[in-house]
Order: sequence, then C-alpha cells, then structure tokens
Amino acid sequence: DAGLEALARAVEVEVAELQGKKKVTFVVEVPHAKGHRFECEGIEGMSLRDVREHGGMKGGEELGEYLECACSGVMACSTCHVVVEGAWYNKFGDADEAEQDMLDLAYDPQDTSRLGCQLKLSQEVEGFVVRIPSGTNNLLDHIPFPD
Repeated sequence: DAGLEALARAVEVEVAELQGKKKVTFVVEVPHAKGHRFECEGIEGMSLRDVREHGGMKGGEELGEYLECACSGVMACSTCHVVVEGAWYNKFGDADEAEQDMLDLAYDPQDTSRLGCQLKLSQEVEGFVVRIPSGTNNLLDHIPFPD
C-alpha cells in the first residue's frame, strides 16, 4: 500500500533526525535533458536510491524520474549508475569488486562511475555533484521468466 510505505519512510526520516543525523544536499546534472540541474536532499547514511525512494525530501521525486533502481538496491543491475564529478569521487572512495562488476555492465561507464545504491551520504560529501548518464543497461529486462 502506497500510503503505508509513505508513512514508513516519513518515520524513518524522523527517527534519523532524532538520532542527530544531518541533512546532506547534492546536485544532480542531467546533460541529456537540455543540461537540467536540480538539488536534492537526504539524511546522513542514505544512499541515492534511498533519497529516490523517500521522494518526500527535496529533489527526491525528481531524482526518481532519472534514476531507475530496477533491482531495489541489491546491486544486481546498473540502472542507478551515476558519474561522480571531479574530486568528489575520492571522498566516496572506490567501488568494491562486486560494484565494479556491475559498473562494467553499465551504459557508458566512466572512471568516476558509481552505483547510486552504493553512494552513502555524509557531511564529508555535502554539496557533491553527480551526472546521470544518457542511457541505462537493464539486464533484468532479459531474464526469461516462466509464464
């Protein structure tokens, strides 16, 4: 039920804030949408996928329009592939081997590519910038399921 999910997400955010976790803002660039840029907001410890799913925070719903997250964040696809801009990449650290395996299958991977489900927000990355690639490779679309 969508109403129950929205309530659960709102409670998660409230609990995080009560625990002293701070908001983190970041910028999303979408070059293939006429250079569109927008600001998003999440809570420390959230991934970009979480921000997308929580939708009620600044920019969350808009992020959901550009970041698919087909596998629900279990790192079984590359549809949440983003490119971290410049020096911000080092603040997040390198992708581990499992993430790198998925990035190898991503649409047009770059040296600073990461999966949005693996990028965790923290105060150290306040104001970072990510770019959404112009396409995705969704391998889940090609799994033959029995009728």
